[in-house]
Amino acid sequence: MKRWVWAVVGILLVGALVFFVELQQKSKRCKGIIVKLDENAEYPFFNEQDIKDLITLKGADVIEGMAFSEINLKGLEKRVMRNRLINNCQVFRDLSGNLVVSIIQQRPIGRLISTAAPNSDKLLNAAQGGYLTESGEIVPLSGRFAARTVLVSGEFFTKKQNLASSNGKQLVAFLKALQQNAFWKAQVAEVIVANDSEVILVPQVGQHLIDFGLPDDFDVKFEKLKIFYKNILPLKGWEKYKRVSVKFRNQIVCE
Repeated sequence: MKRWVWAVVGILLVGALVFFVELQQKSKRCKGIIVKLDENAEYPFFNEQDIKDLITLKGADVIEGMAFSEINLKGLEKRVMRNRLINNCQVFRDLSGNLVVSIIQQRPIGRLISTAAPNSDKLLNAAQGGYLTESGEIVPLSGRFAARTVLVSGEFFTKKQNLASSNGKQLVAFLKALQQNAFWKAQVAEVIVANDSEVILVPQVGQHLIDFGLPDDFDVKFEKLKIFYKNILPLKGWEKYKRVSVKFRNQIVCE
């Protein structure tokens, strides 16, 4: 019986201690804002001041000096996330009394140059441009830094639901693999995607177009393209063919 009583007393004491510490922390005032940028970001879309401008509405909302009990942390996260180049944001206080803002950037895998007319069912028009990200979203371009990614275009991007489909997810996986391969990232200038999801690649070097077919089995298809570049073009010449297809199994068709 005594053990049970002491256990209850211990739990109450721990609860009271946690409550006291939490109350004490909330009564503290914000000493400053610490920004933690995305260390794994390939492109520097933001600096510390950019994030401070987002969190404080460019100084209109003075957070430093406020009691933490008056600061809506989730509300500040939502405020920062309004910038669609940010994929994730966490706002919390540290033990020193600072407000910490930690962000994860979007990961671009293509730059959209669609000529779709702007309406409720379209993505971005050509004047706006935008990045296609690893998460399958279209986000605005950065005013600070231009990401070096492949250009993407075609009728596939005229409807939002296309990117959410299984073909859209397959296309995102293909572009992600392209972005991560140094050779193909340098060689492929543009990816044109038809409404049926079939892909045409426009190379940086050569006058030919590459009929890739659906963006599936891309490791196999890229290997066939390597054979084309290493064994066929050196013999036939770079101006010999206008089109090469790797869409069919176990075949390379040159025209």
